[in-house]
Amino acid sequence: MKRLCALAIAASTALPSAQDDTSRMVEWPYVGAEQSHTKYSALADIDRTNVADLEIAWEWDAGELPLPEYGTRPGRFEATPLMIDDTLYVSTMYARVVALDAETGAERWRFDPETFRYGGEGTPPGGFKHRGVAYWRDGGHLRLFLNSRYWLYALDAATGQIVGSFGDGGRIALTEGHGRDVLRD
Repeated sequence: MKRLCALAIAASTALPSAQDDTSRMVEWPYVGAEQSHTKYSALADIDRTNVADLEIAWEWDAGELPLPEYGTRPGRFEATPLMIDDTLYVSTMYARVVALDAETGAERWRFDPETFRYGGEGTPPGGFKHRGVAYWRDGGHLRLFLNSRYWLYALDAATGQIVGSFGDGGRIALTEGHGRDVLRD
């Protein structure tokens, strides 16, 4: 049985603001909407009177499948995408990061850290899961941060390429500098 996971974006055909050129995308730059994690949105375009009129605007499938050669399988899709500058940034169950055009769902780039392949520990109970990425902006530079196992990666949000000036070639080991040994596997 093939496990599928899809990210679906709904759009209302009943709302004038969703159909005209004056509608705007609203950012969701943190997993909980804002740094205080309120999970609140002031948007009022969708409510109980029109929610039944929503239609799927586009779908995206993460494409994560079991990898028997590594003894791994994906878990449930549990990530919260970030919405920044008309782009959705989402992590997959295998900690890959994908940038999607928010309007069309087209994939702009994909980054695969491949860190799960190096530990030999197989699949954790419930399968591999990843819940999201974080971002940082300095002027015109937008960076994404991905934690994958014991690594923290910095990615250029425009290209999905590793930021080589971060840490050791774009990543740092989260197991170092603790004053004691930390097991990696």
